[in-house]
Amino acid sequence: MPWEENQNSLSYVDKALAAFNEIMANSRKDMMENLNRAHKGELFVLHYLAVCNREVLPSELSAALQASTARISALLGALEKKGQIVRDIDKSNRRNILVTITEEGRNRAEAEMKEMKNRMVRIFTDMGEADTIEFIRLTRLFSELMQKYSPQEEGGMPSG
Repeated sequence: MPWEENQNSLSYVDKALAAFNEIMANSRKDMMENLNRAHKGELFVLHYLAVCNREVLPSELSAALQASTARISALLGALEKKGQIVRDIDKSNRRNILVTITEEGRNRAEAEMKEMKNRMVRIFTDMGEADTIEFIRLTRLFSELMQKYSPQEEGGMPSG
């Protein structure tokens, strides 16, 4: 139910949760399209490799992207077929595989990052300076509070 139509008896927290859930539900379709567009993690792998600018072990990618080694292996296979990464055996330790981004992969990562930046520029321009500053302030506060109440953080939300 829209924020404005909530019953007056609901607290502002209940109203905020309802509004947030509504926003997320309406945005879910767009988010899923964006996930599919990003080929379910390929761009994250390419961006990481482009920033590192060196050979990387798949286990490092797994840790950095917080993804299973099986997921990383599938991503690397897809990227290798597209010619965007190369996997080679480590000459100093033949049990290791080293992953390197290709020029084609670097070009894709740069193009996608440029497109994302351009989209953000358009969004912030449409929002205007005051709303953008407020959005950043509130997003930072929300993120800090999410960290504070994370189950991993001491003093976080009690389990059960």
